[in-house]
Amino acid sequence: MKDKGMKWVIVADVMIAIVVGLLVLASYIEKQEANKQSQMYAQDIKTHNEARTQQKEYDFDLPLTPQNCEGVNGEVDVVLITDANYMDFTRVAINSAKETKCKESKYNFHVMTLDVSENDVSALKALEGENVSVSVLPQKEIDLFYIRDTHVSKTSLLKYYIAEVLKNKDKVLYVDSDILILHDLNSLYQTNIDDKYLAAVKDPSWFFENGHVVELNLEERGFYFNSGVMLMNLAKIRNDGLLLKLEEYTNNNFRTYMDQDAFNVVVGNDVSLLDVENNTMNFFFDHNELKVLAEFYGRNWESYEDVFDGATIIHFASSKKPLGTVVPKTEMFYMLQRLWYKYYKPLPALAD
Repeated sequence: MKDKGMKWVIVADVMIAIVVGLLVLASYIEKQEANKQSQMYAQDIKTHNEARTQQKEYDFDLPLTPQNCEGVNGEVDVVLITDANYMDFTRVAINSAKETKCKESKYNFHVMTLDVSENDVSALKALEGENVSVSVLPQKEIDLFYIRDTHVSKTSLLKYYIAEVLKNKDKVLYVDSDILILHDLNSLYQTNIDDKYLAAVKDPSWFFENGHVVELNLEERGFYFNSGVMLMNLAKIRNDGLLLKLEEYTNNNFRTYMDQDAFNVVVGNDVSLLDVENNTMNFFFDHNELKVLAEFYGRNWESYEDVFDGATIIHFASSKKPLGTVVPKTEMFYMLQRLWYKYYKPLPALAD
């Protein structure tokens, strides 16, 4: 009995040793795996940070596609609209155009203003230079129905009145203030729109806000355009009384995007499409993959650099503005923000 008892004790000890050994082995394997995962994670962090640093270094001096200025000497009339809140954006837009135009091109900037100070007017006039003029055109607030809970400023409704304010012009390029102009505008300006009210770039809201677009009944035309850059036939707009139609639509329709919706509906089929390079919007990559948008715009983009290095006009067409701090930003946004600051930093601060 004693021998039998000893055998069970030995077996029990062996079993305990095996269990302990297995536990120790399991703990060792777990630690090794944890170390491996930690090393992999650290390497991922290192790789990401290196890529992020390289991206910033590359993007800070984002190279522009070279332009051929030989024989380019045309005159371009550009209209902007601003109030006190958008003065910095307006100055950057004009400054970027000055810095990237062909030497012999002549730019006439017509800035329609609402409630800006004399110091603001002086700051705009200070942007004049060789072959660059700036005229400041003070306006009164527009008495039209306005949806106050949108990101669209009521000042934007002033664009309805461009044809009336500039009665001596038959054609202008309208641009929002939150843009960068990175190539000469003559090629864009010479687009033929003799039989159209305007030409513009189609807006990807056709995808991600389709419900809103459907309400506008644009299926027959097949696209919704962005009103932040419009080549406008002022002669036709005046002759056909488009202003009254825009006012009537705005006063009788509750629409999210205000002037943009009004222009889309009122001009009907009398609009031509411009290439996406003439209004490359910063926000639409938040909603759709690059491949989808490349197909939408008929391009072979393989990277975001492909999209932006050939752009004539980059448009911060959302609440994500270079000077804003409210909404989350992406690495691509910071790349564009750094480009915007290239034209902002040389400007003197606005006087109070």
